[in-house]
This record gives sequence, structure tokens and C-alpha cells, in this order.
Amino acid sequence: MFRLSTRSIFLILLVSCLLLACKCSSGRYSSYNPTPSSNTSATPNVSSNGTPANTAPTTHLSFTRPALVVYTGEHFHYAVPAGWQVTESENGIDMKSPDERMAATAVMLRSALGTTDSWKFVYNSLALLGCTNIKGNFRHDLPAKESAYPGLYWETSDYDLTYTDPKGIARHADFVSAVCNGYDHYDALLQGFATVPELFDEAKTWLPVVSSSVNANDPNSVAYQHQVIPVQNHPLDNSGLMESWRQKGLSEDRIAKAQHEGMMGYERMVSPTTGRYYNMPLETYDGTVHGYRNPDHPDEVLDKTEPGN
Repeated sequence: MFRLSTRSIFLILLVSCLLLACKCSSGRYSSYNPTPSSNTSATPNVSSNGTPANTAPTTHLSFTRPALVVYTGEHFHYAVPAGWQVTESENGIDMKSPDERMAATAVMLRSALGTTDSWKFVYNSLALLGCTNIKGNFRHDLPAKESAYPGLYWETSDYDLTYTDPKGIARHADFVSAVCNGYDHYDALLQGFATVPELFDEAKTWLPVVSSSVNANDPNSVAYQHQVIPVQNHPLDNSGLMESWRQKGLSEDRIAKAQHEGMMGYERMVSPTTGRYYNMPLETYDGTVHGYRNPDHPDEVLDKTEPGN
């Protein structure tokens, strides 16, 4: 869906976590119709309230959301339905259904010259690909988050928008765009999904899980981090103390894992025979076997995973 040129990718793992946390924040949607130009701001004017695109309930659904299979690619690991087409680059990943009616993306641009804002980055990214009729429907401004640069912050907004893709197909999308401006350069991240209009209401209950599942295989090597000599750390050599902190961390990780799964409506499971991971929608829980059936091997019941898997 997106292919942006850049010298290197920023820590997409860190910022994806930032965006996932932001999507659960409270905020306000506002109606607008922005069209950025060289002499006007792309920040929309507030005129009325709207409804967030990604707040549809995940219980009592009239359909069953697909199981998501976890894959490891060249640069990232991610969770998508089986059979989806995936394309990776050094700065992001595009994932689309076989019929191309649904797609999700996560992409990062680092150290670009100039300044921008979150809407301009969305608009210009789509326009660069040849998309037309780009119209913002609602905007949800999220709390600013401190960046790794002293005194600079990530400005983040969630956009509900429509556009026509280069093939002439109408699309309804929900994108989270984060921008950090400073020193005559900016970093920006775009994460979200797009569908044909008739599929949007169903897709918004699970496609955000797909776009937010993208993580770098090796966060230490992205943006050439492996070429930087790390600061050495020499903690107190006390195995008993270290073990107590490890157990404390495991407990906190388990709580965080349960909260995340309950919020997203998916539970991470693993095949006891193949070791393959799956994100299973909660509504597919089978009470007759007290668990989730493996979508690839229905006779097998999947195991729970430990935090971090």
C-alpha cells in the first residue's frame, strides 16, 4: 500500500507500541475536509463531533473474525490471516487480502528534510502513490508522547478518511499518523488499514490488530543500531536479587498480556506440535475442548503462550 524511500528505519517496534497505546486513549473526533497546500495548514478545523472508526464492539458480533497466523519475514514479524500477500521493505510492511479488498500497513520515514504534521504526512503519502479524492472524515487527536530527542514530542492523530486508489477503487481507511519535528528534519510513522467501503465496519473490529502486530525481528539492528557500540551496564552481581526482580517482571508481563488481549479481542496461542503462533479471536473459543482449535489442524487444541511470545 505504501512504499516510502528513506535512509533507514527508526525503531518501529517502539513507535508501534506507542501507537497501540494511543489508540486506547480517550479523545475527541472532529469533522473536517482538509486539503493541504503550500500556503495553508493541513490541520483541520473543528466543526462537529463524530464517532471513532475503531471503537466498534468486539462482543456479540454478527460474524466471526479470522484467526491471525504469526509469520517472521526478512525484517519484521507480524500476524495476518492465512493466504494474505505481504511485501516488506527496510522502512515498513504492506499486507493485503488475496482479493485486495482489505489491506493493512505499518511504515516509517526517518530524518526527512523540513517539517510536516500528521495529516500532511497521510495526505502526501497517499497522493505520492497516485491516490485521488482524499477526504478526511474525522480526526482524533491523541496525547503527545516524549520522543528520544530531548524536548521533542511525537504528535499523534487517528484519521478516518476515504480516497480512490490508483486502480480507481474507492477505499475507506483508518490511519494513525505520528510525527516528530526537530532540527529542520522530521520522523513520521503511519499505521493502519483500508478496505472497500462495504467491508469497513467489519474490518475495523480486527484489522487494527493486524497493523499493530508488526514488530522488528531485531530492534537492535534496525536503523543500523548494530553498528553502534552500546553503553556497557554492570549491575549488582546478586543472583537472588536478580531472580526476585525477574519473577516480579514476569507477573507484570502476564497482567499486561491479559489486559492487551482483552482489549484487542484476540488471544495469542501456540501449536504444541509445530510451535506456530496464532492470534485467535475470542469468539472462536470452543467450550467443548476448553480452548481454541488450531485453524490448520482442527483436531488439535492450541496452548497458551507466555508473555513476550
